[in-house]
Amino acid sequence: MKISTLHEYNFKPAFKSYNKIDKNTGNSISTNFYHDTEVLQKAVDIIEKEFPQGTDILIYAGSNGEEALSVNTLLHNRKKYKIYSLDISKEAVNFANRGIYGIHPLAEDGFLLNDNKEVNKKYLSDIFHKNFNETIKPKNFINVSDFIYSIKFGDIDLYPQRYFAPAKSLKQNIKFANADISNIEKFNNNKKAGAVFFRNAIYQLTKNDLTGVLKYGDRPDLEINKRQVINELIKKIYNKLEVNGIFVLGSHLQEHLYIADNSVPDCETILGDKSRNIRFMTKHPVIETLKKNRHFLPLYASVIEGLSPDNVLKTPLIWQKIK
Repeated sequence: MKISTLHEYNFKPAFKSYNKIDKNTGNSISTNFYHDTEVLQKAVDIIEKEFPQGTDILIYAGSNGEEALSVNTLLHNRKKYKIYSLDISKEAVNFANRGIYGIHPLAEDGFLLNDNKEVNKKYLSDIFHKNFNETIKPKNFINVSDFIYSIKFGDIDLYPQRYFAPAKSLKQNIKFANADISNIEKFNNNKKAGAVFFRNAIYQLTKNDLTGVLKYGDRPDLEINKRQVINELIKKIYNKLEVNGIFVLGSHLQEHLYIADNSVPDCETILGDKSRNIRFMTKHPVIETLKKNRHFLPLYASVIEGLSPDNVLKTPLIWQKIK
């Protein structure tokens, strides 16, 4: 993949039901339901086709569990599958085990609270309400701090948040646990898995934080060798997957637009910020690695907002281990 023009991305903000930065890692541990719905639906279809008798599904950077729960609602026969929602943050895992989620009507997953005309949104809303029970706000619930979600008229909240807990049947085949993807090969007694989700977290491993670049903040870390980190990660994921198993990437721009570190020659970069000599890699290091040795085959691509001026450039997000 070649990078043409750098454009700042504009994502609709996701409500942060766990609006917090982990005090130990400094990473965000918030998410939302059905993020990148089409990718989740396609991944589930592939898993059920390739492993009709069942398999393990590993969801790393699982945060507070909303991704694992979303995937589970999409499975047609969830009893056959064991889902592990794994995160390095103990706080996030504790929140997942607590199992109460806030949804705001103005957020990305706010459509779950509305009367939807769009067929797919109505479908998702219907299966969500079949699998979740509305509940009262728990004590000491961590509220969102973004002012856009706190619009009031006097003491009246014009867009009140609502709270939901997953039904017992939805959680029976899910385990929320503290785990680091660097130890993925040894997880669960070295047992192979049919799917590994690691969405919107590779940028953290490679320190590919674009915030300071796009908003003219701190200079990024140029010492870490991104290709080396990615090569080691993909090798471990390959070894963990069953043949025909899938690896699922995220769609965040930071997962696809890579700041060139000092190991990358200038001829393989494009200048992004002349005044600070910040360059971007012209080839996607994750895609390069996945294509290497023909171990993985791309199955499903999605548009990554910000990679092209008119947002038409599609990048493979679901890859299958083929040998």
